[in-house]
Amino acid sequence: MRELSSPAASTSNSTPQRLNSSATMSQHSEDSSLLKNVDCGTPEQSYNSTLEREFEVHDIGNLVEVGDLEPAFSFRKLLRFAGPGFAMSIAYLDPGNICSDLHCGAVAGYKLIWLLFLTHALGLYVQTLSARIGIVTGRNLAQHCHEQYARSIRIPLWLVCELAIIGSDIQESIGTAIALYLLFGVQIWAGILVAALLSYVILGIQRFGARKVEALFIAMIAIMCACFGVEVFMSSPDVREITKGLLIPRIPASATVQAVGIVGAVIMPHNLFLHSALVGTRRIKRAADVRHASIREANFYTTLESGVALLFSFAINATIMIVFADIYSRGNSAKSVHMAEQHLPGLVEAADLLRGAFGDLGPLLWAIGLLSSGQSSTATGTMAGQYLMEGMMRLRASPWLRLFISRSTSLVPTMLVGVLFTSRLDQFDEWLNVLQSLALPFALIPTLKLAQSSHVMSEFAVGPRWRAFGWLAAAVIIALNVYLLLPLIVDLASYGVAAACMALALLGMYLLFVYILVVSKVE
Repeated sequence: MRELSSPAASTSNSTPQRLNSSATMSQHSEDSSLLKNVDCGTPEQSYNSTLEREFEVHDIGNLVEVGDLEPAFSFRKLLRFAGPGFAMSIAYLDPGNICSDLHCGAVAGYKLIWLLFLTHALGLYVQTLSARIGIVTGRNLAQHCHEQYARSIRIPLWLVCELAIIGSDIQESIGTAIALYLLFGVQIWAGILVAALLSYVILGIQRFGARKVEALFIAMIAIMCACFGVEVFMSSPDVREITKGLLIPRIPASATVQAVGIVGAVIMPHNLFLHSALVGTRRIKRAADVRHASIREANFYTTLESGVALLFSFAINATIMIVFADIYSRGNSAKSVHMAEQHLPGLVEAADLLRGAFGDLGPLLWAIGLLSSGQSSTATGTMAGQYLMEGMMRLRASPWLRLFISRSTSLVPTMLVGVLFTSRLDQFDEWLNVLQSLALPFALIPTLKLAQSSHVMSEFAVGPRWRAFGWLAAAVIIALNVYLLLPLIVDLASYGVAAACMALALLGMYLLFVYILVVSKVE
């Protein structure tokens, strides 16, 4: 690859001018099909030609025109960019996060609110990098991984990320199924099938344009805000303790696993691939005379919108943590005290706790919020799987066929978990959060390397300070993952030397793959 400002990239300015003047999706799709079928010459010429077009993947509907450059801040322009950030933030509100919030509130009270805020701040940083890769280069993260990594690296990378998506989808589908069980008494296995069917309906709205599906996601976030927010007002949380929990970093010894699980629950690897693709729904000016200013403006409004979306996400997650911290701190419910002594409550048991604290309205609001969480996150997870499949592996197929493949891949293991392990769903949920944390470096490291590369990002490459911060964050995440795996290795060692050697070999393979991604060059 070459820098975006290379002479080869500036010799075809007629193409972006023609695309920017086009108002229809059909013409753009025709251009994309020509790009796929025509030999563009050398890899450098092919790459530069692709950069001068918008994203190749536009299954989410017609592009959104953002208009001309604005000399000052424009709220109207912000609304035109609003949408991808809120769709991205739904992954921060999935049932896995809700269960993590529930456990943190039950075990640590208000003491982990600061960590929740910190993970959202870190999430904003990595999501901003992901979005900027898409905006600056005109290609999403999965497409860059296909270009940058050899097949021997790309296939394992794809498999790990797909495994993380399947794990996330299990959480989301089962969360939806539990919500349907609480609302209508539907069995878990039937609820999983209903969740799969509803995801087809939601994603079918893509055919009516990006703004329609984004509006639906924002509406679901609003439902979660209303449901979980009302429960906060119904409870009587200690404002002083909430403030201390936000401002004073502390991790109780009994909440170490829950604290580490927050990282895996909040920041999900597939979300980096999703966000870098969703920003491609905004058509920005790429003509040579306005390209720099247009990209800078898009970066600004995208970062601002993502910050607002994640602020809502933090507020919703914090309300859940606060509500259950309040319930467990009361000590006036014999059932909640017994559950606290025996085991952490699951999503179904949480409804019983809310009924004991707030009456019948509590579990009703809980189920409605959980349904919105599960169904919206199932849809965005499926979208991420589609972008990952086409971008990284170049598996070209019709949108509905890719949707069917993505949903079927996740549906089979989800049904197995829902049918065979119904009594252990909460234990599965904790391990699935750990899986997300283990897989995160495999999306984060390519994001950091691409964002800091001047060959890829040109003058928009990340500066030294933010670069150091990103690698420090990646190192902390990897260290936490090793911390999570060491007790497992010790447990396996009790089964004999062979089991211990196998566990150590797997840990070595994990660290080796991380090292390969770190030292691989991005050009």
